Amino acid sequence: MGLKINTTWAKLAMNTTRGQMKIQQPRGEQTIKQTKPQVKIKSEKPKVIIDQYQCFAEAGLKNFLDLTREQINLARQAALEGIGRRAQDGDRMAMIQKNMPPAIPEIAEKNAWDDELDYNVDLMPKSRPKIQVKGDLKIDWVLGKAEINYTPKKPKTNYQRGKVEIYLKQKGSIDIQYVDVKA
Repeated sequence: MGLKINTTWAKLAMNTTRGQMKIQQPRGEQTIKQTKPQVKIKSEKPKVIIDQYQCFAEAGLKNFLDLTREQINLARQAALEGIGRRAQDGDRMAMIQKNMPPAIPEIAEKNAWDDELDYNVDLMPKSRPKIQVKGDLKIDWVLGKAEINYTPKKPKTNYQRGKVEIYLKQKGSIDIQYVDVKA
């Protein structure tokens, strides 16, 4: 006598559906206001100014005012020297009572001739011309501006939940039989 036991295992099955999530981000609204930058340029063309007056004056080419001033100074100097020479000659002629030889012929001979002239070689002009450059350049910048306004939009989401279905595919069972064993 014996027992025979047969078992059948229970089987479970699953069906799964994945969850899904979709997110869309729509563009926000933006506005841009822009002021363009500006450059303002003011320029005066350069001018080269060459003053050669001093060079020409050294060569004897002067304007009438400077020439007049120079001649006035020379005349004043010549007049003062002439007055001094005459005063000295007069003082010498006044010494006649001291038994000095007569000075008139000697004074006449001295005054008859001009002073000795000195001739020399010189280079002119000795001065350099004055050179100036005049001109102006002004650059003014007016900076531009940018105003940006941005309004974001909310994202659009679509969410589907996932599913898990569990079910019994095969029932479990136990079969017990009595077996008569005759030997």
